[in-house]
Amino acid sequence: MTTSTPNIADGLKDIFLAGVGAMALGAEKTQELVEQLIAKGEITVEQGKQINSEVLKQAQATAERVGQQAQTVASHMGEQAKTAAELLKEQGESAVSMARSQAEIAADEAKKDSASFADALKHDVLEAQMAVMTPEQRAEFAAKAAEIAARDANKAAE
Repeated sequence: MTTSTPNIADGLKDIFLAGVGAMALGAEKTQELVEQLIAKGEITVEQGKQINSEVLKQAQATAERVGQQAQTVASHMGEQAKTAAELLKEQGESAVSMARSQAEIAADEAKKDSASFADALKHDVLEAQMAVMTPEQRAEFAAKAAEIAARDANKAAE
């Protein structure tokens, strides 16, 4: 069994139908009153027909007016729903864009952190290697490091 939630259009339809029902009931009561007045001789049959005709015309005019108003309200509500949907779409797109920006910032920070960590690790490894070297190995290593530094400096100068 499926149940649907009532929406505003259904509510307007119910109000419209209730109004039509009330007008029909009013027309019946008017007919009864006219028949009673005719029976008592207070109005003629022709006058009764005119009264019934006028009440019917007014009821039809009211029904048309209410129908048009309901249609206008339903149209306005449809426009509001469309506007709300557009706003939700824009908010969703904005949230996605912000999330992407934050992810990019986090990725950049992670790259910087990993580069700093790699540099620190290189230095720690070199210090550990130097700690286990003999003085001759350290002197040889220092000479090689000076040679590499000089070569890098020459490349940078060119």
